[in-house]
Amino acid sequence: MIATAAKGFAKRVPEYEAGRPEYPDALLDDLPLAQARVVLDLGAGTGKFTKVLAARIAESKNSHTPRLFAVEPVREMADRLAERGLPVELRAGSAEAIPLPDGSADLVTCAQSFHWFDYEPASAEIHRVLAPGGHLALIWNLRDERVPWVAALTELFDRHAGSTRRYASGAWRRILEDARFRLVRVSRHDFSYRMGRSGIYDRVLSTSFIAAMPPAEQAAVRGEVDRLMAEHPEILASGMVEFPYVCELHLLQRVG
Repeated sequence: MIATAAKGFAKRVPEYEAGRPEYPDALLDDLPLAQARVVLDLGAGTGKFTKVLAARIAESKNSHTPRLFAVEPVREMADRLAERGLPVELRAGSAEAIPLPDGSADLVTCAQSFHWFDYEPASAEIHRVLAPGGHLALIWNLRDERVPWVAALTELFDRHAGSTRRYASGAWRRILEDARFRLVRVSRHDFSYRMGRSGIYDRVLSTSFIAAMPPAEQAAVRGEVDRLMAEHPEILASGMVEFPYVCELHLLQRVG
């Protein structure tokens, strides 16, 4: 993860928690959890997806209970994950230096994180820690830009993103051509995240490249959000924000 992103996420942990969506239950049905003995949530952030994994593992009626590990390089986010009190083994490390033995993980999940990784060392590390035939799940909650006000919000992000690593850049797609991995399936699930008016501001201000801005520039971005809200009164038509998302999964399997 680049230093600017780490700095931004470290500064806006509460906003990240409030403004970022959960994950739809249907996504968990697409993951090979029943066969897994060791699951690693890589780039776990504040534990939003780790929490979902832990809940599904607790509900399972398998003959074994998988060990769940989480790795997060930003200390402030890892501290928030630790505060959740989940049955997870939290390890200091990063995607480029995973603190697990060779071939030890049956499933590695990367929720909202894979695009941040330095591809060459991270992909080598993921391949190293995966057991033969193990799976890698790349997961993103994507804004549903079929909705006009969401498309306008994306335009706001685009104006400020610069060269920041993002899902939208498509650089992460290198792994789809990587002979060390085989694409098993792609699935998508529509859902919405319900939040109050302030949730829109939290979502914007917790974006890495905005969170890393000086206060004056952040205030200017907040003004842009004010204008967007005024131009799209449908956002708060019900008194709450129903933020539409598409949860996208690319499930890959280690080859060899």
